[in-house]
Amino acid sequence: MLSIAIGITKTQIYWRSWSAIAAVLLLTACALHSVTQKEKIVNQVSPVSADNSSKKNLGIQRVDRKLVKPPSGPDPATQGIVLPALKPLEMEGSIAISGSQVILPLSQAIAQRYIENGYPSKIDLAGIDTQVGFKLFCDRKKVDIVNAVRPISSQEAQACAKSGVEPIGFQIATDAVTIVVSSQNNFLPTNLTREQLAKIFTFEKWYDVNPKWPSEVIKRIVPAGAGTGGAVDLVVKAILKGDCKQFLNSPYTVFYDFVEQLHSEALTNPYMVGFLEYASYKQNQDQLKAIAIDGVVASSPQYPITRPLYIYADAKAIRTRPEIEGFINYYLTNVREESQNLGYLPVKQQVLEDSKAKFLQVQGNKGLSLEPSNNN
Repeated sequence: MLSIAIGITKTQIYWRSWSAIAAVLLLTACALHSVTQKEKIVNQVSPVSADNSSKKNLGIQRVDRKLVKPPSGPDPATQGIVLPALKPLEMEGSIAISGSQVILPLSQAIAQRYIENGYPSKIDLAGIDTQVGFKLFCDRKKVDIVNAVRPISSQEAQACAKSGVEPIGFQIATDAVTIVVSSQNNFLPTNLTREQLAKIFTFEKWYDVNPKWPSEVIKRIVPAGAGTGGAVDLVVKAILKGDCKQFLNSPYTVFYDFVEQLHSEALTNPYMVGFLEYASYKQNQDQLKAIAIDGVVASSPQYPITRPLYIYADAKAIRTRPEIEGFINYYLTNVREESQNLGYLPVKQQVLEDSKAKFLQVQGNKGLSLEPSNNN
């Protein structure tokens, strides 16, 4: 029997395969290019045919059951709305999850925890892209839960309606697109203004930004391709006032397909700068230094480059499929703890309360107990 660790490793290998597809689409991140190029990615995912309807054809990797001592669980005193205790061992039916790579580690952690608590069936996980995830969810009904870095679009909601899917979204965490430099950088302050960052992401040399800084080339390492979750769009909007062309035409800019490329550059080049997910930064603080923007650090709710993270499910599936109902219940119960463990920014307590209340409303409040929230 495969272990959870092996399943997760395979998923990481699967990320690489999608990165290879994305390599020919290096400039997909900016809004000017993203729609058409992401459609190309969508068309490469498991075309609809009688011979290609299996979820396994998506390359989704299985997380298998591994019996270990279950974790203690969150502190009830901080939960607010209390969803019922589950017996995962009694659940039946597999679950398929796809969508953004940004949220994949969090969904992996929840799935692993769910299985460790006794869930006997399989959970299939894939990290591709939010748009592709909604395509598989709405048009093709090949996944049960979508990891999304944005709310569902009106076009995607219409596609769901045509397929009889009732999408319901739950905000589960927040990510900060974190500006970083190499830990070997000994001349740059840890706080910069937006004006300084705009120059850093467009000028040729550090000296051009500030005469006191080295006359070395600024090497920019930024994400591109499928699964970036619109990170470049967010940075361009926050720092360059939406001037995508200016960003793309900047010299010495390298687009990475997976974040290890940025980590590798940081180890050898003290003159690099880039950005990545906050969770990835937190796990690599020995290689990277985060840059605050106008005095606001990346871990602050006021940080100017953040994106809400969601999971989406079919409301009808929540009402009719106990395995989906149970997993969403479990996810909302444990996501705050797991997001903190992994380096995501937990949502405010009230936002989580709203997600739980929405779940209760969709689920019909059958057998679930509400308790007053003590946390705002």
